[in-house]
Amino acid sequence: MKPFTLVALATATTVNAHAIFQKVSVNGVDQGQLKGVRAPSSNNPIQDVNHVDFACNTGITYRDSTVIKIPAGAKVGAWWQHEIGGPSGPNDPDNPIAASHKGTSGSPRRCQPHETVC
Repeated sequence: MKPFTLVALATATTVNAHAIFQKVSVNGVDQGQLKGVRAPSSNNPIQDVNHVDFACNTGITYRDSTVIKIPAGAKVGAWWQHEIGGPSGPNDPDNPIAASHKGTSGSPRRCQPHETVC
């Protein structure tokens, strides 16, 4: 088993989707809130896919150094919400992702120490 960084890719000319990637599950086991991920406090997307910050995101508020080990063939799940931690209150109509925010979406990957982009 080798650890690796979870990479989610999306290709689109326009993207309306935006939410915050907050949790990973491996074979159905939740790895914990904000564990092994870097997350901004805002779900405002980077709209230019050629922007220098697109690969690593911008405005990162939550940083976790946990390396999540994912064995070959494992089922990996991703948990997205429009706000950190879940709904903004009881009966939040935008939870988990507002109807106007659905569509193709991606998660910036975590940059490794040897990379200079981040």
